[in-house]
Amino acid sequence: MTTRRIGASAVAGTLLAVGLAAAPSAAAGPPPSGADGSSPGCIVDEGNRDATVEALKYHCSSEEIMALFESAPVGEAPTGTKTITLLPVFQLGGRVVGYDNAQALSTAQNELGKSLTFTTTPAGDPWVHKNYVWGDDAGGPFEPGTSRIDGGPAWTANFERDFGGVPISIHEYRQLTPDVWIGRDIGGGSPERSSGPTGGAFVLS
Repeated sequence: MTTRRIGASAVAGTLLAVGLAAAPSAAAGPPPSGADGSSPGCIVDEGNRDATVEALKYHCSSEEIMALFESAPVGEAPTGTKTITLLPVFQLGGRVVGYDNAQALSTAQNELGKSLTFTTTPAGDPWVHKNYVWGDDAGGPFEPGTSRIDGGPAWTANFERDFGGVPISIHEYRQLTPDVWIGRDIGGGSPERSSGPTGGAFVLS
């Protein structure tokens, strides 16, 4: 592991610890919300990428974002360089932390990296890199797989090379609209563990 990668892991870990230290056990959705718990502004617009990203980032509750991931088809694979925006969702052992804490954590982490690049290795294997403000990470293999969230199909990437071989960051991607992908970033360990997943959510555009 290079110094750059150690730095990336340490910064991300510090932000995670700070963000979760004060997290309440119950999730809180963004105001205003309807009587049924839905958020009036949580609208997926297939013809307006920016409006969809804006809604996911500021107007959808954590629960709505997770439901959108689970209901999205696997779709086409993302290609090239995509903007990544972390969303106000964080689960800790399956427990959804408070919306305000998740929003603060995602806002801080969004300053560290702005995009992902889907490319190939010199051998031609599909690969994806996280593009941090200080440069690209080692990246990981990009391939069709099975979601550790719900067992359905998803595009996947394992970034364990950034964490000394520990599968701390495993991405799952599904296509929400023709030019927007919704994803989960969860930790390693057994997908069958009863406690549930640990990790957040993001959107690619």
